[in-house]
Amino acid sequence: MALMKKELFGLFFLFWIMAFPPETARAEASRVSSLLVEAETGRVLFSENAAEKRYPASLTKMMTLYLVFDALEKGEIQMDQLLTVSKKAAGQPRSRMGLKENSTISVENAIFAMISRSANDAAVVVAEGLAGSEAQFADKMTRIARELGMKNTRFKNASGLHNKDQVTTAQDMAILSMALIQHFPEYYKLFSVRGFRYGKRYYGNHNLVARFYKGGDGLKTGYVDASGYHVVGSAIRDGKRLIGVVMGRNSVRERDRHIFRLLDSGFASLKNNKTEALDSLDQAPFFAPMKEEKTGASQSEYRQLRIAAQKLSEGLDRIASVDQSLQTEQNTNIIKHAIIDWGKKK
Repeated sequence: MALMKKELFGLFFLFWIMAFPPETARAEASRVSSLLVEAETGRVLFSENAAEKRYPASLTKMMTLYLVFDALEKGEIQMDQLLTVSKKAAGQPRSRMGLKENSTISVENAIFAMISRSANDAAVVVAEGLAGSEAQFADKMTRIARELGMKNTRFKNASGLHNKDQVTTAQDMAILSMALIQHFPEYYKLFSVRGFRYGKRYYGNHNLVARFYKGGDGLKTGYVDASGYHVVGSAIRDGKRLIGVVMGRNSVRERDRHIFRLLDSGFASLKNNKTEALDSLDQAPFFAPMKEEKTGASQSEYRQLRIAAQKLSEGLDRIASVDQSLQTEQNTNIIKHAIIDWGKKK
């Protein structure tokens, strides 16, 4: 069944990959890439350097999570299974959970740590737990990427910490997003978590698409100095799902502004029954009010939420460390009610 699933997925994305128009001129040297795809058809709505290789940063953890979900589905591991923290895992740089050597963390908490906190130590813990070593796990990541049709991606670690040989493209990240959605629909829901508590601390999801965008339910952010700021976001409205990839932006705010504008433009195009690709993105303000016809408290509440999200994004852009951003979020009331309790949804 698993083999058939991958074969069917590969056939579908053979069509998708062929749908990307050939580049007539090599893109100007830049780390910026963007891509917007209609998930059901594979139709490309917007593309900017989408086939150019980039450093994936913490978007890498999307593949780490793909392999974790696969192991869960096969019964090789369990959500409540405890994984031991090695010296290597405990020594990972931030962003991290601060796990101590020889301590343990459950598979469930490691998943949330990677999704919300983008924790490098948790990524190494699951890599070692599943494959014996991070290097062996990275080899498997690359092999699975090839099977999915991610022909320009190579992984060297499970976390996304910078390695000059670890590369991907916006196109390949869209393919991986679709694989996560199609192959593991139950586990994919975890990407929409607004935050989670571990011990006495609350960790908010870095991905504002999952937390604030109407219909948004994933996926992941990433950043290293060499790559710039990345985000992969997916949202569904009126039965239509869009997947947006933004890579190489100069700040959190610029990254978030671009993904929201990208998705807004795509949904507006679908609503107007346009079939051609977008020539450019709408110049609508970041977190603009809803265009849908809504009245009363729901419209007012949604507008207030987006304004609050804008302020949070601007605040994160001025903060020097992740720890400071968490303190800021803990003092913000707009997300307190939105924490997903996964334990009650099993």
